[in-house]
Amino acid sequence: MKYRIFVVDDDKQYARMLSYRLSKNTNYDVTVFNRGESVLERLSEKPDVILLDIMMPGIDGIEVLQRVVKELPNTSVIMVSAQGVIDTAVEAMKIGAHDYITKGQDDLSKLDTVVRNATEKVSMIREIESLRNEVSSQCKLQGMIGDSGPMNEVYRLIKKAVRGDLTIAIQGESGTGKELVARAIHYNSNRRRKPFVVVNCAAIPRELMESEFFGHEKGSFTGAHVRKIGKFEAADEGTIFLDEIGELDLDLQAKLLRTLQEGELTRVGGNQIIKIDARVISATNADVIQLIRNGRFREDLYYRLYQFPIPLPPLRDRGSDILVLSRYFFREYLNAHPEFKETQISIEAQQAIKNYSWPGNVRELKSAIERAILVTDDEQIGPDDLMLGNANPVTPWIDRPSVQPAREPRIPMAQPTVSEASTQPRGGAPFSDHSFQDSDAGEIVSLEELKHRAVRQAYQLFEGNVDRAAVELGIGRATMYRLLRKYNMMS
Repeated sequence: MKYRIFVVDDDKQYARMLSYRLSKNTNYDVTVFNRGESVLERLSEKPDVILLDIMMPGIDGIEVLQRVVKELPNTSVIMVSAQGVIDTAVEAMKIGAHDYITKGQDDLSKLDTVVRNATEKVSMIREIESLRNEVSSQCKLQGMIGDSGPMNEVYRLIKKAVRGDLTIAIQGESGTGKELVARAIHYNSNRRRKPFVVVNCAAIPRELMESEFFGHEKGSFTGAHVRKIGKFEAADEGTIFLDEIGELDLDLQAKLLRTLQEGELTRVGGNQIIKIDARVISATNADVIQLIRNGRFREDLYYRLYQFPIPLPPLRDRGSDILVLSRYFFREYLNAHPEFKETQISIEAQQAIKNYSWPGNVRELKSAIERAILVTDDEQIGPDDLMLGNANPVTPWIDRPSVQPAREPRIPMAQPTVSEASTQPRGGAPFSDHSFQDSDAGEIVSLEELKHRAVRQAYQLFEGNVDRAAVELGIGRATMYRLLRKYNMMS
């Protein structure tokens, strides 16, 4: 990692000495300045470290420091002081200097240590910023894919939602990506550097829900051995995402309403009022209006949560986005599992994807694509590999046979042991005509192990002829190569 270092000192000989010493480190790119005005003109180059003399004619080091702290807060400034102005150097550290060295008193080894510490700080800042940008980028893009009219409306609402602090209510069927929308709002808002806390209201037992939301004090109930910070307190200055909000019981709804209205909470078993500032985003796939009519959801809480509603379209209403998403999930899986890189999606499979109603929405589509890559016995995913069944299914693949006879590979159903006949030259009898014996009578093995043994048998039998082995096994050439790599039978 290269570090840009500015040396600023009106004593030209001393400045050259510092530059010479620092330039021995090949990771340092050193530039020398003899006046404060000169370095201020070059701040746009964003130096990582500045060694700055305090006493200079014209603009002195303190004034330069103040400008750097304001304009380049991530730049480490090391003050260089004469022995008589050490108090000024200490004062400079209060302004924001990283450290200081004293001319004529500190040896050069301290220079090396102080600069190294400064660059380590810069390196840590760079790493943190990189991670933040990566997280922010992922949350902006992951899953937020599509250019259909309904999704463009969602993007428009997200852009408006990030501007303020209104409570957001995301409404949509299961699997439409409600949490992705919540993350996109948080990581594009001015709260992006603060926590994003997720609470699945349907996954927490009712008797523990209040403690999860608001925390508890030690000894407040049986099992409360230590104080616990609740989700709202943990999300202070950030965002809390309440998924499946319709699952809350009425007592907790009343306490949640008070927290939203007053911006404060009290831990279970405690008396201290704790101020919080957390933006609330809620989501549900339930009909909240119907819940209100049935007396299961407070109307006043509804108006507090639904200041800015964002409806999410089901996948079946997103038109061309369905194929765009399927290709995205397909590439994503292949990137993570390069052993399947030869696999493709057939035109027939793409047509089946377009025609299916996707009751499980984006979540179901992702699962179907990943499953099809695993189950296909050819280099192309066919419609049957998707296991979609009939249109508008409740359980999409329940009526589909688990194996299609026409595509079933000819894998022997007992442990294959090469018979003497299998040692014939390549022109011998075909694979399916050779005898196989079960070397472990009664042994029960997995289908994966049977596949492994059959591939090994065929590869050995035909002396490495991949094409013939694939034909005799009833699988595609690309699939055969993939299995050979998977079982470490070839490089």
